[in-house]
Amino acid sequence: MGGAEVAALVARGVPALRRRGPYRPPRGAEPDRLDALADALAGADARAAVRAGACLGLAAEDCGDALVLRSDPRGARAWLVVVLRPGVVPGAVVEVPHPNADLDTEVVGLEVWRRCPGALYLQAGAHRGAGAPPDARERGDFPADVAARPDSPFARVAGRLVARGLPQVQLHGFADRGDVDVVLSPGAAPGSPLLDAVAGRLAAAGERVGTGDDARWSDLLGRRNVQGLAAAGQGTAFVHLELARAVRRDADRRDAVAAALAGALDDVAGRPAEGVP
Repeated sequence: MGGAEVAALVARGVPALRRRGPYRPPRGAEPDRLDALADALAGADARAAVRAGACLGLAAEDCGDALVLRSDPRGARAWLVVVLRPGVVPGAVVEVPHPNADLDTEVVGLEVWRRCPGALYLQAGAHRGAGAPPDARERGDFPADVAARPDSPFARVAGRLVARGLPQVQLHGFADRGDVDVVLSPGAAPGSPLLDAVAGRLAAAGERVGTGDDARWSDLLGRRNVQGLAAAGQGTAFVHLELARAVRRDADRRDAVAAALAGALDDVAGRPAEGVP
């Protein structure tokens, strides 16, 4: 199965992630098992990843040059979707924290993964509203909002990968605004060559890129983003990328954004290396 088929396989599962779907945070030994999964992913050890994932309810699909691990969205452990290339040690993580909420961010993320051999794909396994109590109002009240909840499996795995030095590119979406197509930020982390490369390539692709503390997009900078905070603590690169709806709904623009991101990762962070077979 080729990269395009793998991406299509994963994307087909996203509509099943429902706002009122089931979800619970990990408990007991599950955080340690998530650490074991992250270590296997960082080492490109497919066998270890399958073993660790099975303990967490992740089904494994061998797609030839790729391994897909994913939760059942109908169960309370609707935690993760991961795509890795066995034996290729990842140089970066492409993250989709809000699938089926920030529409088509998974399409962009999977295309980046397809184009960038050194990338690992990490997606939340539930809609950001899943498992929330009826009176939930603040982002921290939503247990499946993985960009706001440090106790989420997504945050646990991402944090473990960041501790190993992997940079992150995290995709979000916003409603169209008249003066910007893409908003880029390092979150709580400092700026980086990767952030600069992404900004340059997106501008070259014709997108209007917003950066810095401008009032027009100051609400889109992800300063409290959990993965960005982890990156700041470890001194690794974090790219918080918000895409306007018009960009996400246009196939040509999605592809151009994905090509820009993959190019930036290849320039700076994403070159593959031989790992554990």
